[in-house]
Amino acid sequence: MTELSRLAHGVLFPALGRRTVPRWARARVAEGLGGFVLFGKDIASAEQVRELTTALHGLRDHVLLSVDEEGGDVNRLEGYGGTSVPGNHALGRLDDPARTRESAYQIGLSLVEAGIDWDLAPAVDAAVNPLSPNGIRTFGADRALVAKHAAAWVEGLQAAGVSACAKHFPGHGLSSTDAHLGTPTVDLSRQELVDHYLDPFRAAIAAGVDSIMVSHVHLSRLDDVPATISPAVLTGLLRDELGFDGVVITDALEMRGIADVASLPEAAVRAVAAGADALCLGAWAFGDDVDAAAAALVAAVEDGTLPEERLREANARLAKLGTRPRATGVGHDDTVGEQQARDVLEVRGDVALKGERALVVRLDPTHSPAQGGASWGVEEPLRAAGVDVEALAVAGDTYNAEGMIKAEVGLYLDEFGPDADVVLLVRSSHRFPWQGPVLDELLERYPRCVVVDMGVPGHDFGGFRGWVRTFGASRVCARAAVDALLGGR
Repeated sequence: MTELSRLAHGVLFPALGRRTVPRWARARVAEGLGGFVLFGKDIASAEQVRELTTALHGLRDHVLLSVDEEGGDVNRLEGYGGTSVPGNHALGRLDDPARTRESAYQIGLSLVEAGIDWDLAPAVDAAVNPLSPNGIRTFGADRALVAKHAAAWVEGLQAAGVSACAKHFPGHGLSSTDAHLGTPTVDLSRQELVDHYLDPFRAAIAAGVDSIMVSHVHLSRLDDVPATISPAVLTGLLRDELGFDGVVITDALEMRGIADVASLPEAAVRAVAAGADALCLGAWAFGDDVDAAAAALVAAVEDGTLPEERLREANARLAKLGTRPRATGVGHDDTVGEQQARDVLEVRGDVALKGERALVVRLDPTHSPAQGGASWGVEEPLRAAGVDVEALAVAGDTYNAEGMIKAEVGLYLDEFGPDADVVLLVRSSHRFPWQGPVLDELLERYPRCVVVDMGVPGHDFGGFRGWVRTFGASRVCARAAVDALLGGR
């Protein structure tokens, strides 16, 4: 192994793809690999994840292990020894920085228990576009509010000894495009960006955030390429204008937002040249992708495209991550998230179930790759409380979805009576055009239904018997909604 190869490997962060250490990973760590991003498919239990992280850390000094544990809708450990909290959108509505700090601290404690060094959170985009796919992951639309809570979240997480990562620089908030599926565009001048758009990142930097994730957003008035590979964004805005000298990590290079512009090896070189220190390769990037990216970085140094000093600088910054004093002797407190979920809950009208049986009709949103395989809904908590639940889930591409719903609700009410309990479960329904007509039809035919909205508020459910809003889809949010449906019984 040459020194140049070690430096090239040191900036790479692939996925793992297994619940134990695979052979390919051992070989690349020996080559100098920076570390790994763990995803939901790598985790099966609290004990398993601790065994996995211990084994990975044992391969070499300073193998950095990171995860997307935002709390709320995007989590990896909630069901596997982690803690459940409502998430950023709920915290923004509570608007108490002390509670945001405590929520992040509890996440940090759970990550310390799991053996994680680096949390790729918080998301500090300001969701000014109501159709933003990241809306539920943000503290809100007001930049001052987002900035205040971004600082509190960073402080809380890092107080537990886990490095934070403010994302997705320079911010997705104006776009409705999911960067997993395409390249978002933000059409603002440099002055507009500097004057107000970047305020949440300023606040995170002032709070001492260890790292910042750069997104695949295209700032159309600054450059003709995504921010990930733009010197004007990474060096001009983030380093020079905001003065950030911590680690810059890219969003996953397998995402369409960058993959449509540059192949993974090319994007790796261009991102490091632009100012990135760490390359998140993606959830499905393994040994071959590591080899391709490392070879491209070595070749770029050898042909003069990439200064070797840029790789040395990146490795030096990464060496500082994972070195914070870890909180010890205290476990995370699940009651923190439970209380936050109860306090943020909104209830209107008569939502209490009248009997011991309910039909739950779930209108599924488009699956978010960021969410991973996490489940959502009130069906299981209702069953756990003794309710006999019949369930129907439909999505926008379900064959004859509207007909299925009308038929199922009609049959159910015909059998159990017009006042039988029907719960409509939605999540940011305003973002999905097919759901509006379905809800209108159900309101006209069955106004006795109760609505549970577990996303960003959009539709007005005032015509129904009652509604519950949780402002998130985590487990504590579901349990708080079920408590309201059961009316304290």
